[in-house]
Amino acid sequence: MFWKRKQTELSETCSDALYGALKGAVTQDGRIRVEDLISAAASVVGEAAIASAGDLDPRRHDHAPGQRVFSTNVNRVICDDKSLDEAPPDSVVGILREKLRTCGFTRADFPVLNDVFKYFAANIGKKEDWGKVPLSIPQRHFPFLLPLRVTYETRGIVDEALAPLGGDTSQRLRATTLALAKALCETRDILSHIVATTLALETVNGMAKTAPMTDAAMASILEKEKSKVAE
Repeated sequence: MFWKRKQTELSETCSDALYGALKGAVTQDGRIRVEDLISAAASVVGEAAIASAGDLDPRRHDHAPGQRVFSTNVNRVICDDKSLDEAPPDSVVGILREKLRTCGFTRADFPVLNDVFKYFAANIGKKEDWGKVPLSIPQRHFPFLLPLRVTYETRGIVDEALAPLGGDTSQRLRATTLALAKALCETRDILSHIVATTLALETVNGMAKTAPMTDAAMASILEKEKSKVAE
């Protein structure tokens, strides 16, 4: 129990470092757009969920980046296919539920989880949505930054912030989820609570079921672009 408590405390410390780094990553012209901050933090949680689920190595796989990849294990780490009230306390939803309630969010401020899953399944497959996730919120609140790109380009700062956790995928998932909770709590007076949580959970779910970009795939893309220029 002592070891588990120390790991939990360490994940809290790492989440603070990660949140600060993510804020820096999405700052443009000295300003942070709330939707981009929440989306970026949620995208990082999505990739951490893939790693924790164990079906796929998010950094080394043979799927085409952006391809939708469904997984029952991913559902387990997100909420164990349970409702908001029943989600395990160590799941993504369970952690968010407890943390957000301490900063003023109520049950009514969360979307119905089954609706989140259904909306994603019913709205995938559009070419113009490559690298994005289907969002049911008003379009004016869509993030400007591409989630698939954010997860790839922030890996360095994620690894640096979470280095003390080593390869413990469950604690890395906890730390990234805590960073998302911090983003939601810090911006609670700027964006509607239900819009913010829906953006967060739809992005977590969507990115956890989307094959991430890999170094090999990026190298192939760059090589093709160089070939086109040469022609």
